Amino acid sequence: MYVKSVGDVMKAIVTYILIFTGCLGQGILAQEMETVVQGLRFFENLAQRDADYESSFQMADVQDEHDYWVDQRNYERHLGKADFTAYLVYMRGKKQAYHLHLQNCDVTCSHSPTYYQRAQEYLSASSSEYFTGEEEFRVVQNLTRKRNRQ
Repeated sequence: MYVKSVGDVMKAIVTYILIFTGCLGQGILAQEMETVVQGLRFFENLAQRDADYESSFQMADVQDEHDYWVDQRNYERHLGKADFTAYLVYMRGKKQAYHLHLQNCDVTCSHSPTYYQRAQEYLSASSSEYFTGEEEFRVVQNLTRKRNRQ
């Protein structure tokens, strides 16, 4: 009889430990998820801020603008390598921001051809109706087949 009660006590202790660690694990998981969501919101906001800056800047010369876009591509590439989820959130934010801007952009917007080229890269080909017609855009794909080496 005594052994049976010790076994019952041990089962109860193990059950409480499992329940406690399960609840503790859920709390930690919830905190981690909140941190991830806050981090992704940062990249959404950064994408909006970058797109706003890009739609409003006027570079002094072509070389400055070229340098800016090279730096921007490098940032996006490094973000994609470091945190692919953050990269996807950032690029989706840029697409949405460009889409909204180009819907409201008229002839008073004075964007460079490079800006429109980058906008086309952020937007899908189906979104091209939002361009103001100042530039003509075509998407070209290289579909050459690989030859078998013998």
